Amino acid sequence: MLNQDLEKILSRFEALETNEIEINFEGVEEETISFHLFSKDEFEEGQLGYREDEEGNSFVGNNEGDWKESWFDIGYDEDLGDPIFVDIHNKNYPVLTAEHGMGEWEPSVLYDSLEEFLKDIK
Repeated sequence: MLNQDLEKILSRFEALETNEIEINFEGVEEETISFHLFSKDEFEEGQLGYREDEEGNSFVGNNEGDWKESWFDIGYDEDLGDPIFVDIHNKNYPVLTAEHGMGEWEPSVLYDSLEEFLKDIK
């Protein structure tokens, strides 16, 4: 499953001191969100329930609200369980999130690029 884009992304995570991170988001109120980022060893299992089920049946589709082929789950919000994922179609690798359990995926951009995300967590 790992292609060149995913190898690049996961190698950046391997260089981090920990896979448990906290990010402060500023808005109307400052909010701290805790994330768990997948290691290479956790990555394939981390796709279960998003890209495919336990039997390997794909959840990827082209309809609105479907999980997209270019999306890969890289971790999750430790409080809500919502996935954080990258879109490898865009070579900036934007970091996205979406509420799980809603019946369809409506992504929100957390960071326009993986680089912005990594700068914020260091």
